[in-house]
Amino acid sequence: MKRKGWFIPILVFFISISGLIFYQKRQDAHSFAAATSLPPILWSETSSNINKIIFSEGGQEIEVIRSSQDWELSKPIIEKADNLFIHNIISSFKEPALVEVIDIEPTQLQNYGIDAFSPTVKLYTKDTHVYELIRGIPADAFNDYVYSPMSNTVYTMPQTAFKTLPTRLASWRDKSLLAFDQSDVEKIDLIYNNTAYTLTPVTNSLDIRFKADGLEEDVLNRLIDFLQISTIKDFITDQADSKLLTAYGFDNPTVKVKIFLKNSDILMLTIGNSIKTENLSYAQTNLSGNIVTMPYFDLSGLKTLSTEEIEPTNPLK
Repeated sequence: MKRKGWFIPILVFFISISGLIFYQKRQDAHSFAAATSLPPILWSETSSNINKIIFSEGGQEIEVIRSSQDWELSKPIIEKADNLFIHNIISSFKEPALVEVIDIEPTQLQNYGIDAFSPTVKLYTKDTHVYELIRGIPADAFNDYVYSPMSNTVYTMPQTAFKTLPTRLASWRDKSLLAFDQSDVEKIDLIYNNTAYTLTPVTNSLDIRFKADGLEEDVLNRLIDFLQISTIKDFITDQADSKLLTAYGFDNPTVKVKIFLKNSDILMLTIGNSIKTENLSYAQTNLSGNIVTMPYFDLSGLKTLSTEEIEPTNPLK
């Protein structure tokens, strides 16, 4: 009889322990990040494993895909992408710097400013993973609410991350203007003030200098250095009609440059109107229908005076 008296307390003890374990498991399942002060980690990828990025906001969508070591825009236009710009995006999202968990299995995403038009970034990997984050409204002065469909959770995230994702297409495009190395140049044809010149490289032990009869050598070489390092400031249009070409000065261009490379490639640049006070010139590259802006270069000292243009001195003065 005494043995039977212990049965009920022992049974109650085991039931209590089982209930406690079950409750703890439920808490762990619904609050996986609440037990630690460490920032939550959604995913961690290597840059080299990411081969596609899609960013959408307000019905607009931009898509870039990896092509070998470079990146290319595939939507809404097909153009070279800015590799450094894409690298910065990947750096921000290959392992998102989340701050804290806010809402697990949220039922009212609109409370966080998240809907079908919210800024959304998707990273695609070579091994077919897709990582997605959707930005909501600011949570405070430094962080945004973000939602991960993968974990079905709302987090906070530093605002700096999504600031690397502008909807302005020009930010995503390759900014290279001509992208050449002077050591690869065979010759350069230049038309300035309706006069044609041929620039030939002369190599010495220190550097490469270009020369042309009738052009001031120092100014000429500063121009070549300038063209080598210049980048596109902005994209005006990709399909310029005759009215636009006239409006931007391409019916009477300031200068035309044709660069012949040793590998038989030819690079071309035409500069139309310039606005010195704004440090910009309008340009076209490689016979495309585009109009871009580039930094301004002062060509006023480029042409030297010929003997016919030099006013003879009066020996009586």
